[in-house]
Amino acid sequence: MWALAVCFFQQARSQEVDASISVFSKYNYYTTEDSATVVFDLPDLRSGGLHVRMSSGEQVFIEKQLIRNARARLKVPMSGFQLGESVLKVELTANGQPLQTDTVLITRLEPKANEVKIDRETGGLIADGLPFLPYGFYSGKVADLPEQEVVNGFNMIGPYQGNLPDTYAERKAYMDRCAQLGMKVQYGVNSLVGSGHNGSKGLDRTEDEKFELLKSEVLAFRDHPALLSWYINDEPDGQGRPSELMEKAYQFIRELDPYHPVSIVFMMPSKVGQFRHSMDIAMTDPYPVPRSVTGVSDYVDEIGRQFRFEKSLWLVPQAFGGSEMWPREPSAKELRVMTYLGLLHGARGIQYFMRTVEKTTPQSVSMWNVCRDMAVEVSEMTPFLLSDSIPVTVETNYPKVEAKCFSYKNEKLIVAVNHSNEPLQVNFKLNTTGYSKADLWFENRSVLVKGGVLTDFIDAMSTRVYRLDAEDKASEVKRAGNLIYNPGFEQAVAPGLATGQSLGESFYGKTDPAATVFVDARTQKEGLFSLRLITPQDSTGKMVRFLPIILQKGNTYQVSVWAKQKAGETATFRLSIPACKQEQSFELTREWAQYSFLFKSDTTSTNAILNLDLVSAGTAWFDEVNVSQEPGLSYAIQDDNSALVSIRTNIEETSLYYSFAGSKRENKYSAPFTVTKPTVVKALVKKNKETLAEGQIFVPINKALNKPVVGESQPHEQYAAQGLASLTDGKLGTTSFKNPNWMGYLDSMVTFVIDLNAVQKVSSVDLSCLSDANSGIFLPRGVKVFASEDGKSYRLLKDFRVKEISKRGEPYLYAVEIDGLGTSARYLKLEVETFGAIPEGYLFKGTNSWMFVDEVLVE
Repeated sequence: MWALAVCFFQQARSQEVDASISVFSKYNYYTTEDSATVVFDLPDLRSGGLHVRMSSGEQVFIEKQLIRNARARLKVPMSGFQLGESVLKVELTANGQPLQTDTVLITRLEPKANEVKIDRETGGLIADGLPFLPYGFYSGKVADLPEQEVVNGFNMIGPYQGNLPDTYAERKAYMDRCAQLGMKVQYGVNSLVGSGHNGSKGLDRTEDEKFELLKSEVLAFRDHPALLSWYINDEPDGQGRPSELMEKAYQFIRELDPYHPVSIVFMMPSKVGQFRHSMDIAMTDPYPVPRSVTGVSDYVDEIGRQFRFEKSLWLVPQAFGGSEMWPREPSAKELRVMTYLGLLHGARGIQYFMRTVEKTTPQSVSMWNVCRDMAVEVSEMTPFLLSDSIPVTVETNYPKVEAKCFSYKNEKLIVAVNHSNEPLQVNFKLNTTGYSKADLWFENRSVLVKGGVLTDFIDAMSTRVYRLDAEDKASEVKRAGNLIYNPGFEQAVAPGLATGQSLGESFYGKTDPAATVFVDARTQKEGLFSLRLITPQDSTGKMVRFLPIILQKGNTYQVSVWAKQKAGETATFRLSIPACKQEQSFELTREWAQYSFLFKSDTTSTNAILNLDLVSAGTAWFDEVNVSQEPGLSYAIQDDNSALVSIRTNIEETSLYYSFAGSKRENKYSAPFTVTKPTVVKALVKKNKETLAEGQIFVPINKALNKPVVGESQPHEQYAAQGLASLTDGKLGTTSFKNPNWMGYLDSMVTFVIDLNAVQKVSSVDLSCLSDANSGIFLPRGVKVFASEDGKSYRLLKDFRVKEISKRGEPYLYAVEIDGLGTSARYLKLEVETFGAIPEGYLFKGTNSWMFVDEVLVE
């Protein structure tokens, strides 16, 4: 059975009301929600609070509910209302005395796939089931503007257009294309409502004929997935168009399509009250330049004062100039300040005027580029700007620096604007404690918070966005043993772009340039961000390529990711690791779910790359990407130079077993166990006696473990590990030279001495090295081993020549094994002859080669 929608329309209050109290429905209608939310805004809440009673006819939903907060939300179950219209009565009392009565009309509707709701509490929209802050522009012709700008983070376009039947195909084509790209459309029907602009007659049709055309347009596009809203008029307050006509058009559209808001732009905020019943979205276009850009704040404040908690408020920033009464375009800085001032003062939609196909407007490259920069900035800030939490004004030491603190998921974001034309050192007095640091989201730096004050320099006519104490909030969620860098997309330097990934083509030669990949803070499995992929048509998407990982031959690995798709779609995504010839495809659902597979690597690779792509048309979100060895094995060296070995698995409802090299006995794992000699530990993951995964690890227990090392040769500062002590710390490097356990040398001869702390029998010495010829890292030519009892007089035990010459291709580990020493000694001195100049047939021919070592093992 369909869940039914509820639409709240606030009615006139009783005559005796407290003007400071607002009671309203959170959404203008409800569909899939189990309950409707009534919001109480009580900025001057009396001590002791207020009591609320809510009823409809004889049915009482809430009886004497106490409210103690300045902003409260009470839910009314949807089951309490029948199909059609009902009246909800809301009564407030204080100290047992009636204070205020509000009446709310409730309308039930069926859900719709492309519905767009208004959150009256925040002024934002809900589109595709997620918070949506429109960020776009007016245009004339549409042409390829959606393709050009969706990749820059714009999510909406509002064309000026004719609405006659002969151009229907053009409108249908761009609407279809926008739907493919995930771009919404503020659909213009203003040519059908009232006269033309600036005294022109406009469309030469009667009003009845225009309304017939309007009906055709609404019926044609009301179910279209790209539709965001209906734009019915341009500045009727300044053009002298009657409010009665606007209201007639509004009601006409609402009867045909109650699921999409209707918008009007106003140039005179003082007159917008005349049009209260004519729209759901009130837009304003101050166009202040060349005057002060702070005029934007006045316009937005006035409309907000009249329509707060009723309508969504949008700003139309000035992105033009050099004509009529505007002698120049705004500078990039002016446009940035205009946009951010609008957001700080309550605008919850941005639509620049304007962007033309011919690139005649705007003319300034830098000015439009800053619009593109802000597109991804605003996208990242969206859940904060549209949060239910009340924004808090942040006090500064300069009146021309405005700032507010927004909260979302226990995170706090300070958004600041310096609208003076000089740089300032600003003190932000925080209204909260417990924060020691603030990260600047879009600048890759941080500042300290001392005594509840954040101090920073802000450029002239500029903005700042600070995330308070981000390392303790929504921190990176990383599974044990995960090889993927930035698996939850929480780390970002450039807005909209997570670190640790590059893009490629899903299918070579088929990629749509307008396919997009952005971080998205509106939905996530963990943390703050997910990664959103939009593929316009099947096989035309972009492939996400994560940083290379190291896989070992014979080990089993689990590949997993959490993902979901846009509601109403059927999408397929793919995970692949070409180096191991692994590829799996999965069908998505609309709810977050984990997708995974296991594979046993048949090769060792230092540069294995996990690829992720959305192969079918649609929109999908991904989070918590994982590649981990299964089972995972690790060891920790103890104070007595034994090793504590741990085994773990992420596979549920399984058992772990382990064995030692040379033994067939399998032991069931229940807790970490101790190893006292060098060995290979093998582990198995089993379910119902079936082996699902297997892996192994070498535990380097030996006589040199944690013994002191001194040397004439020090590693290069770029690859110093933990100094010479790294040679005996039991920590082994991988096949990646970037592993922090490697020490790198450019010397022709490397000499160091190990003190075994006592005279001991010595039968062998192994030197663990890395061979990576493609990176200029070669195996040594030879190793001389000397022994001493007193550390002064040394005797040569063996002059060992390394026959292996580093091979090109995949890096590999190589142990220089020097056996048959048969002596006793306290001190062992190793003189290692490095390879020297790189020969013909290799990269970097003629340059000096590197030698990389990580451990010396003595038996």
